[in-house]
Amino acid sequence: MRLSEVVQILARRLDVRPGRVSAIASRLQHAGLLPITEGSRRYPPEIEIGHAATLLLAVIGDRGLGCVPDTASAVGDYRSQDGGRLADALLAVLRGQAQPGDLIVKQDGASATFNGHHLVFGNPAEDGPARFVTGPTLAALVAELSGASPAHADAVAAITRIRNY
Repeated sequence: MRLSEVVQILARRLDVRPGRVSAIASRLQHAGLLPITEGSRRYPPEIEIGHAATLLLAVIGDRGLGCVPDTASAVGDYRSQDGGRLADALLAVLRGQAQPGDLIVKQDGASATFNGHHLVFGNPAEDGPARFVTGPTLAALVAELSGASPAHADAVAAITRIRNY
């Protein structure tokens, strides 16, 4: 999938301005965390699902454009009690290897329900700013990143809401 498509999907599903997601992606490209357009090619590069996970972590952990690569790495490196990394758990969800659930990212940690289990990564602050990605939103993201149309991804989100109700 092209980077520009992933930017649009994340912007739409996370309700973030496309320009902001694009700026975050650009910072990740210049840090070597996302592929850059090579040579005379004028179209956005193809990215793998691991790159999409990195971009997703950077967007939900956004603390300013000046620290995008560090933020993506720090958020991805939050660890659960059994040593699992948030980046690996989120990648498993995006690959369809784990059931999506709610994700809350706060300063110094995150809380998630993946595969129906509550997981704590790092040491999330008790209050302060937080970014939320609901299970239905994450399910819709997974569907669109797998090639589903926005309408079909909306249906996946609706089914997820019903199933979790």
